[in-house]
Amino acid sequence: MRATGELAGRLTERVSIARRETGRDAIGGGSGEWAVIGEGWAATEPMGTGPLVAGDAIRSRPRWRVTLRSGFDVAPDDRIDWRGRGLRVRACIADPRRADRIIIETEEEP
Repeated sequence: MRATGELAGRLTERVSIARRETGRDAIGGGSGEWAVIGEGWAATEPMGTGPLVAGDAIRSRPRWRVTLRSGFDVAPDDRIDWRGRGLRVRACIADPRRADRIIIETEEEP
């Protein structure tokens, strides 16, 4: 998928966007619950895998590029739920040359 050209025909995947709530539990710890902040149609494209080594741990997680229409409030560390997968948002790119879309780079959560 290229970031140029017609957008609507490529938005074929239904996704929801979730953000971790900042509320506290009964003993004052973070609740850690995810709250859906938006739903919409997206285009998804595989980007390969993440770094093989992070710190001293060997790992490799699939990465995905997700394209949405502009207007969604997406930030790093949000989660995109797609086809039963949780995709952690790593970067959001709003290209001023293509103001109709947001390109989001994600990493699949274990």
